[in-house]
Amino acid sequence: MKCLFHVLLCFTTVAVLFTHAQAQTTTFEVRVANHAVGTIEAQRKVTGASKSIVIKTRIQTLLAKVNSDITNEYSNNVLTMARSSRVSGKNGEDKQTTTRRNGNDYTIVLNGAQSVIDNAEIEHCVADLYFAEPKQVTRIFSEALGRFLVLKPLGGGEYELILPEGKKNIYKYLNGKLVEVEVNHTFGKALFVRNS
Repeated sequence: MKCLFHVLLCFTTVAVLFTHAQAQTTTFEVRVANHAVGTIEAQRKVTGASKSIVIKTRIQTLLAKVNSDITNEYSNNVLTMARSSRVSGKNGEDKQTTTRRNGNDYTIVLNGAQSVIDNAEIEHCVADLYFAEPKQVTRIFSEALGRFLVLKPLGGGEYELILPEGKKNIYKYLNGKLVEVEVNHTFGKALFVRNS
């Protein structure tokens, strides 16, 4: 009986340590005109065939305050649910998007308007870019926009994400880890620089 107790204790300890070893958190500083204006916290948890990613962005400037959250759930590396919210407090700029897998289709609700992506398996989302270099990936699903975007390799660990309005974000990797994102907006350029 005592031996069984020790075996169970060892098994439980290993299981707990394994679960914790599969969690990963990375933080980025948001910079505009070389001034720190916010933070991004990206967290990924993997448990067996399940994976979850949470991205929390908090930006505060003299002109605006933006809170953005993305939550993704995967099963066997296929997206099953994504929620994206962007709250700025300005009229018409807040955005809520939910993407749900239903059989072979995805139902997307963007600010109340519903659309469907037929016969698809979403394996790569924008949130995934924070955790792995997207080698061999040419399109990526935007949780916020509820649609696929083109991803172009530029060489040297750099990738260009092409947004619908023609703007381009550049993701830069070093040894497979994301170290910087260059985001181009109407008000100018912002940088997300890795802290940890």
